[in-house]
Amino acid sequence: MSANGDVVVAPATNWNVGDLLLDAENPRLPDDYRSASQQELLAYMEKQYDLEELGWSMVEHGYFGEEPLLVIPAEEHEKRIVVEGNRRLATLRLLTDHQARQLVGKTIWSELADLAVEEGQDLTRVPVRKYASRVDLLEYLGFRHVSGLMQWEAEAKARFVYRLVTEYGYNFEQVARTIGGRPDAIRRQYVAWSAVVQARNAGVDVSPGVRRFGVLYRSFQSPGTREFLHLQGWTDATPELREPLAEDGTNRLDELQSFVFGPERVIKESRRLDDLAKVLAEPVALEVLRQERDVDVALRELPNDRTAVLATMRTAYRSLTTVNGQVFEFAGDRDLIAEGQRISRVVELIIKTLGQEATPTS
Repeated sequence: MSANGDVVVAPATNWNVGDLLLDAENPRLPDDYRSASQQELLAYMEKQYDLEELGWSMVEHGYFGEEPLLVIPAEEHEKRIVVEGNRRLATLRLLTDHQARQLVGKTIWSELADLAVEEGQDLTRVPVRKYASRVDLLEYLGFRHVSGLMQWEAEAKARFVYRLVTEYGYNFEQVARTIGGRPDAIRRQYVAWSAVVQARNAGVDVSPGVRRFGVLYRSFQSPGTREFLHLQGWTDATPELREPLAEDGTNRLDELQSFVFGPERVIKESRRLDDLAKVLAEPVALEVLRQERDVDVALRELPNDRTAVLATMRTAYRSLTTVNGQVFEFAGDRDLIAEGQRISRVVELIIKTLGQEATPTS
């Protein structure tokens, strides 16, 4: 750093791809990859990060020197860890390293490597910009990936916030200044990810919520859901808080995941999270939900609840819409005609009670 504390940015220099290491602390990686080997990291990135498109670009255009990889020293003196540019490094490894291609076992990478040679692309050395430590890059990563153009997914952002607080000692105001945003929003992200970590440490499989963390985080914003989870600190947590869930909160988080994600979920769209929250906050409705696995049925247990009435009407509408697509096969059926007339009378009564005039249909 300079005398005034600013990071001194060195000019880019070329470096052998074979001496560059993938970063196990990349916030985009699942937490259980922090101790992963280079082979495991490469295999994960090849599977998850859609590297082939980047590979084609490098084959056709080479490596863009205007985008140096940002690196820090590694334990091995001759190596460097790539903190920014891991997708590019993984692609370069697959294009230049025969053993790396064998690891992933896809013929496309051998084909791309041969094409790169035919096109005269030398991808064995690429520009890097060296920094003294990871700390020197925190603000850059926050700007570029949390509030900038190359934004991470919601779970990567929350993981980054959590690490800034727990590993680097930032408070919420400092995190907000580093990555952009408001301290209260940073606090909520921190509390939400702390709950995930707490549940994972308690043995809960949190992968459904992590994969769709944006939806899980959205569910936490409803007071009814927070009450169900016994989640503390949403508006007043300090950075010292590590376990925001009460004793039974980890099991309840597991149950919440079953309501929101997977084949047994009770809501099909995230816009119904508020309906779910109302059910979760009402013991009788919650028990009905557990038994019936139907949020509309559970909503009916809420006393004098407009949402429950609306949900029932929408369920009836969907059922009648299905019937409407089938009745043409039974034209003239007297029993069906009688049922239709009964339904029509009930609909007329509902509209009359609501104080609206029925609109004639053609």
